[in-house]
Amino acid sequence: MTVALQSLPQVSTAIRRRRRLQLARTVVGHSVRTRLLPAGERRRQRLEVCGAADTLTALGVRVQVIPSPIPWPRSGRFVISDHVGRLGDLAVATAFRGTTRDGSVICPVSVRYRVQGRAGYLPAHAVPRRTAAIAAMHGLVVEVLCLPAVRDPLPA
Repeated sequence: MTVALQSLPQVSTAIRRRRRLQLARTVVGHSVRTRLLPAGERRRQRLEVCGAADTLTALGVRVQVIPSPIPWPRSGRFVISDHVGRLGDLAVATAFRGTTRDGSVICPVSVRYRVQGRAGYLPAHAVPRRTAAIAAMHGLVVEVLCLPAVRDPLPA
């Protein structure tokens, strides 16, 4: 299914302005928190997840995580497919709390983009990449699909 860029739903200028202001406030707040709070691994992970979630919320983007039918192991690496730029990275950072370093299991993740209330997914060329285009879009949903984990044939 092909979606023309012009046919994607847009929000009003006032909402775009409000989203840009919320994004600026989020970025400033996140940078202040990273400098003022004491350092630690859990704190860094929490700031990463909260920063990604706050950024997507400020831009009006919703993230939907679809879990794997087979539970994932707690340790492993992620292999991400179908993501487009920073938007997909933020959605994955919101869904998963960091990675481990043992590398014995690979957890595949697929990232898909759609417009709320419409059938089908956006093709890669129709996914907004710039902040202004993301803030202007109405009903953007990023789906993070967790696929069943596979054993790594070549341990790291």
